[in-house]
Formats: sequence, structure tokens, C-alpha cells
Amino acid sequence: MTIPNRARSVAALWLAILALLAASPGAGSAQGDQPPLRLLVSTPLFADIVANVAGDRAEIRSVTPEGADPHTYEALPQDLAEVYESDAFIFMGAHLEPFIEAGAWRRAIDDAGLPVLEMAAHLDLIERDLVIDHGDHVHDLRDGDPHVWLDPLRVVQMTEVIEAFLTELDPDGADIYAKQGDAYRMELEQLHQEIMAGLEGIPLEARKLVVFHDAYTYFADRYGFEVIGVVLKSPHAEPSAQEFRELVDTIDWAGVSVIFAEPQFNTAILDGIVEQTGVAIGELLTDAFAGKVNSYLELMRYNLESLVTHLGGE
Repeated sequence: MTIPNRARSVAALWLAILALLAASPGAGSAQGDQPPLRLLVSTPLFADIVANVAGDRAEIRSVTPEGADPHTYEALPQDLAEVYESDAFIFMGAHLEPFIEAGAWRRAIDDAGLPVLEMAAHLDLIERDLVIDHGDHVHDLRDGDPHVWLDPLRVVQMTEVIEAFLTELDPDGADIYAKQGDAYRMELEQLHQEIMAGLEGIPLEARKLVVFHDAYTYFADRYGFEVIGVVLKSPHAEPSAQEFRELVDTIDWAGVSVIFAEPQFNTAILDGIVEQTGVAIGELLTDAFAGKVNSYLELMRYNLESLVTHLGGE
């Protein structure tokens, strides 16, 4: 069967049009649907905070997987590969994420020429005369405690830093980042008021915390608590016999009724403390969502509910 010349010309024209449409980034292709920025962020918690400022203008991936502890996580080859596929890297710093100090990670960032935002460099951190030996690295809090997010009003400051960084990367999105940032900051202010109201019923004498790892300086400073004991000085090792004895003595002396564990850590060590002191075990979330919540706001509300349940309040 012979196809007429006119029919062949029409068919060729349609094929050319289809080829042009397929090659066009804005013609429904996957490329056209991509947001302007691909951001690599150190932890899921920070990824959530960044996403609330970036909105739809960024695709965001966390280096540290859900449930992992940023203090001990080691970057995998696929994490290094993500560096070369990203437009920027955002992390806390102040020795929170030791994987960024590894030679392979630093080389990947340098080789990729990746812009980085170290949030701690732009925040007023609480400095403490404390050095924690994590075994393979030292957590030097004399440079400033990195756990700023446990104070929502300091997260307000974090969002301002993030907004400025994103605007510099993507000036066309400035208005969106400002609008998103303002909306999220309003939620953070509301969260702070919610926490203040929820904690009102906890008596001052009950505002003594024994926590699993030393992360609650900012929370205690904001909301009138005192951290009197820390179970795990290093994520790599159980407390020594002396540290165990000192913690038991502190609990007995202060009349503390509860120890707050963290789900990403093995809490079997608490059995001996419970046996000797009779305290209850509560739970607080710190560095990881740990399958309990899906956002920073939910994490703080989870902690509020736990504190009120175990220490009293409304």
C-alpha cells in the first residue's frame, strides 16, 4: 500500500511537533515539574524546618535517615553521591553532625563547589564549660550547644537565617520564602504560647529533669527547668560505675520521680536505675522523630504532653 505524499508530510509534521514538545522542559516533562532548588539537609528535623520556609520551590533530602542519631551517623557512599546532585547543603554545625567533619564528606562538598549554610554560625549559642567524649570524636560544648531547636523562639531565628540563604540562592523565590517564613514563624510563636500555657501547672519544685543525653539546655533556659542529671554522657558507652552511682544519688537527693528516655537510644541501662530508685520512665524526643511524629511542631507537642503527664500540669 502506498501512502500519499500529503499524508506523509502531515505525519512528518506531527512527529516533529511531538519531538519538540518532548524536548521542552515546560511541556509536562519531569524536568519541567522540578522545583528550582535541590537541597541536602543534615537531619529530617532540619529538613522539616527548611521545607516550611522553602515551600514548593525546593526538593529536600535529609542525609541522616529517619530514626538515626546525628551524633553517631556516618555518611554512606549514596549520601556523598547526593552532594553532586544538590544545589546547597544546610546543617546545624557546632559539632552536632560529626559526619560533616570526615575527610570524604569535606572533599565531596569542595569538589562539588556546593554552597553551604551552617546555621550555628548565625545564631547566638549557649556556651557551656563541658566537653563530651563520644569515643571517635569530641563534642565540645564550649563552642556552643547546638540543640537550639528545643526552644521554638530560637527556631524563629533559624527560619530567618534559612530564608536569607534561600533568597540568595534563588532570588526569584524571595517573595515566596518571605511569605512561607512569616507563616511558619507565626506557627512557632503559637507553639511557644501553647507550651507556656501547658507547663503552667507544673510546680517549680517539679521542674527538675533527668534526661537521656545532654540536649535540654535551651528548653530549660526558656521554660524555667533545671537539668540535674544526664544518663548517657556518650552515645558509644554506658555510664561508668561512678557515673551510675552519682546519678542514683542525684535522683535520691532531688526527689525526682521520672527519667526521660529517648527512643533512638537503647534504654536497657535504665533498668538498674529504676530498680534502685523506683523512678518512672518517660520519653522525650530530641534529635530524631523516631517514628513517633513527622514534624518539628509535633515533636515539641509530644514533649509537652510527656512532661505534663509525668510532672503534673494541665
